[in-house]
Amino acid sequence: MATDLLKPPPRALVSAARSSVGDIWRPVATGGYRDLRRPHPRSAPAALPRTTFDPTLARNIPDPYPDFRRIREHPVVVNERLGVWMLGRYDDVHAAVRANDKLSSRDGVMLRSFVANMVVFADPPDHTRLRHVVAPMFNKRAVQIWTTDIRELAHEAIAGLNAGNVVDMVPALTVPMPINVIARILGIPREQWPGFRAVSEKFAQIFGPQSLSGMVRLMGNAMQAYLRLRCFSDAEMRCRATEPADDLLTRLQAATVSGELTEQEAFLYVLVLLVAGNETTTNLLGMLLIRLAEDPELFAELKSDRSLLPAAVEETARWGSPVQWAARTAITDYHVGDTVIPRGAKVLLFYGSANRDPAKFDDPDRFDVHRDTTGHVAFGHGLHFCMGAHLARLEAATAIDCLLDEVDSLELAGPVRWSTTPSLRGPVSVPLRLNRR
Repeated sequence: MATDLLKPPPRALVSAARSSVGDIWRPVATGGYRDLRRPHPRSAPAALPRTTFDPTLARNIPDPYPDFRRIREHPVVVNERLGVWMLGRYDDVHAAVRANDKLSSRDGVMLRSFVANMVVFADPPDHTRLRHVVAPMFNKRAVQIWTTDIRELAHEAIAGLNAGNVVDMVPALTVPMPINVIARILGIPREQWPGFRAVSEKFAQIFGPQSLSGMVRLMGNAMQAYLRLRCFSDAEMRCRATEPADDLLTRLQAATVSGELTEQEAFLYVLVLLVAGNETTTNLLGMLLIRLAEDPELFAELKSDRSLLPAAVEETARWGSPVQWAARTAITDYHVGDTVIPRGAKVLLFYGSANRDPAKFDDPDRFDVHRDTTGHVAFGHGLHFCMGAHLARLEAATAIDCLLDEVDSLELAGPVRWSTTPSLRGPVSVPLRLNRR
């Protein structure tokens, strides 16, 4: 029997789970393979442009776009204080996310980072092995199986919203719905969903610390949540060994039995799906709700023509970029035009900047559901294309579709508050008034 996620797990289970922590997490200050000399941007040619832009500062996260425009004036800029090289042009970011043989994810994908045996932090061949286990459950055709469940969960959340009242849509819809969808796909018992959400909120914080000391502090704060989830996951997968079900936990258990995954790798899949599986959808859905509240014509157009919903979700992804940037480590000299980024350098790839590059998208700061968004990098690209992208699209479109059935207009009823988590962009509070005729 699995432990209750809202209660401390038994001591015997804690001891076993705690012993595995050191084997899973390895903090790294700013990346850099141990066998690589970490070059500092001070060594870059004097002619290479410098910037003081820090994408981890809370004041820059809600609106980084003025800084992105300045960064795009050059193929490469360096930030000496952060010790990183930065790419902001569409063509350069698009090429970099595909250059897996030159730019590695193995030392973390954040500025201040940790690494683990996760698919997010893996290069081939480990990346190929890890992704192969779960990817088939998240391809475009496979996620359609969940359409009915997603619509049911969307209706459930929206049914509790009272017309005419001011509702903060983040705790009411954009946070609980995606987490509940992931819980259902994993096969988490319904009575454990509140605990699953509580654990998710704890873990989401550790994916964007602003400093190494901050990362260590957040990891310490999240330790109890880690122990609860690890004990719960281990117990649930033991149950799947004798009572298999049509869910993701059963697939992970089968992969450990076949030797495709270690027990730690199987648990880390639960963790990465818990956090990455809902953060992007939460941010995507929240930003689309803001656009609908700010633009009555867009609301009316989508309400009358639901076939535009997929395009609206895609444009929100391009325009808002829920994941703003990712880091890579150069494992060989990497050329961007005439600039050589040296081996061992930490490189930031600004997805948010690439998606607003006028060289790729006309009038990119304008939100337009009729634009061709082909090629945007909101979900990454290449080997590390977001495995849950199709699920996120389906969830966001379904939630808005259900909401449009219930309300005739939306109004912002207070200031929007934005996340301060580095690398992510999305609202943490969206107060709306829901109007019915």
